[in-house]
Amino acid sequence: MERLDEMLGRGPKGPVWPSAIDDSPRKLLLAAPVLQVVNSDTVKDRFLFLFNDIFIVAKPVIQDPDAFLELTKLNPSDRKFVVKNVVLLPNLRFSGEREEPQSRSVPRNALTQSFVEQFANDADHAIVSLFNNLGQADDPMALAQLLFRTPEIDRARLGDYLSRRTSRAVLKHYLDVFGFTGVRVDKALRIFLQTINVPTRATLGTNPLDFLLDSFASRWYDANGKQVAYDKDLAYRFSRAIVQFNEVLHGGISQEPGSTRYVGRNVSARDFLDAFRRHDPRGLLSDDILSDVYASIHHEPLSQARHPSSNGPAEITVTFKRTLPSRLTYKVQSEPVVIRIPQADPNITIELFGHNLAFEPPVLSFAKSSEASFRVTGTVFGLTTMLMLRSGSNALLYTGLPPSWPISVERAFMRNTFQIAFLNHTNALRRYMSSFADPLVRHEWVTSLKRLTEGSTRASVAGLNASLFQAKFTQAVSDIVFRVLQETLIGPEAFSARTEKPNCALKRLHPPGKSRHGSQLSLSSRDITGSSDLVRLVRGVHAVRWLAIRVCLPQAVFIAVIASTTTSMLHLALGIFK
Repeated sequence: MERLDEMLGRGPKGPVWPSAIDDSPRKLLLAAPVLQVVNSDTVKDRFLFLFNDIFIVAKPVIQDPDAFLELTKLNPSDRKFVVKNVVLLPNLRFSGEREEPQSRSVPRNALTQSFVEQFANDADHAIVSLFNNLGQADDPMALAQLLFRTPEIDRARLGDYLSRRTSRAVLKHYLDVFGFTGVRVDKALRIFLQTINVPTRATLGTNPLDFLLDSFASRWYDANGKQVAYDKDLAYRFSRAIVQFNEVLHGGISQEPGSTRYVGRNVSARDFLDAFRRHDPRGLLSDDILSDVYASIHHEPLSQARHPSSNGPAEITVTFKRTLPSRLTYKVQSEPVVIRIPQADPNITIELFGHNLAFEPPVLSFAKSSEASFRVTGTVFGLTTMLMLRSGSNALLYTGLPPSWPISVERAFMRNTFQIAFLNHTNALRRYMSSFADPLVRHEWVTSLKRLTEGSTRASVAGLNASLFQAKFTQAVSDIVFRVLQETLIGPEAFSARTEKPNCALKRLHPPGKSRHGSQLSLSSRDITGSSDLVRLVRGVHAVRWLAIRVCLPQAVFIAVIASTTTSMLHLALGIFK
């Protein structure tokens, strides 16, 4: 310790200090305060250090309550930390993108394409073949997700399959994907019908439309039961009344674009209200709701997906110039979402709906332009769904528009994040999400981490070309130095009792009586020198522990200690402990 005091007193420019300390191979690249996201409601203050070979997570220590604002500064020189984790970059798993919520849908691949082709010919055979190829039992929820999110699916075959009593479970999950909460019943019914072509023939004495309406009304009521004053039976009667009124006015559910030529009875709003009041004598459904539904159906008939055998005009694909958001920050408008069609068309509009979502504007018109845009704002935290309804006489011509889109409304600290995963010093798996206040700082970290983690992986692979003994020796040196660094910064009390001593690693590295050229080995003088150097190296790194003394270090000393603790510490060890 006296010799170490003498060397430290001479300063870094003293002749006794090895050049390795003046120009250490370990360089600090980035340091920044972040919020560690524990869950959607909880965060912790953390500080990240990125060196060219290690990653450190530290907790800022506030010793003076008046210094709380120091947390917002990037590099205050007198900041102190408690180190939580020290990780080698090759052992760090990094993701710059947020993981989407996991669904039970079937992955889209060649198997999905094969399923689409088989489904158009024989739905039952296609489903059995799909799950056999996946090696799993039938899963109604996964199947419903696949049917809903596959725009190429045969809509007539889909309507036929979902209208069977044996498909009741799949139909239930299919309807749940829409997310009908907060959507008026006639609008929800329109959105649902636009995704299927309803069979006209009864199956086993069951009317397909009645069966579909029964399930629709049930799922719509389950999504909206807390917001309405009537029961599920009246919800079904209301849905059925809407379809019957549509049939009287327009002759049925339209499946081709263009205005209907059917000349129906002229039913007034009062006639419609009076007819429905026979099913609702207590007036649980308000006159305003009934009047709005009457006006909607009177203005435009219900429509369903076109039959694949249709000889009408070719379909037109809707594209997104800027994609739909999957996440929103609470009460912050999204970036503009731009929807494009090939040319302006006054006979197509898109209505936007969503529980606890505000749209600006709520209706998109393409009368004067081939592009229309909107912004959306989330007003309540949590998962919700945006729904899109095509309206107008040309609505059925357009495809490629998702009927619904899941959105997560989050707090502001969830905006600029990345995720890391690693095994800590006790071999426990840790996953952390870090949030940055500045998106530019986050981008700098993401770019650097991606480059360094990929580069460290390639370097590890390249190192396999070295000799077996040299590779083992080098790895032992690196492991011991890094382990001591971890223990120095985190504290030995945080390590498990199973931590192996450095001399145990040396014994495994050099088993007695083994030979390099056969099953027996005798250590050469060069090996012995290397081993003794390794011991000196460990002692030298422990000198750094004396510097740190396991207390909160000022940032400048903290970085200097880490930067010096590399395999180049071997030279410092030799200089101090000769």
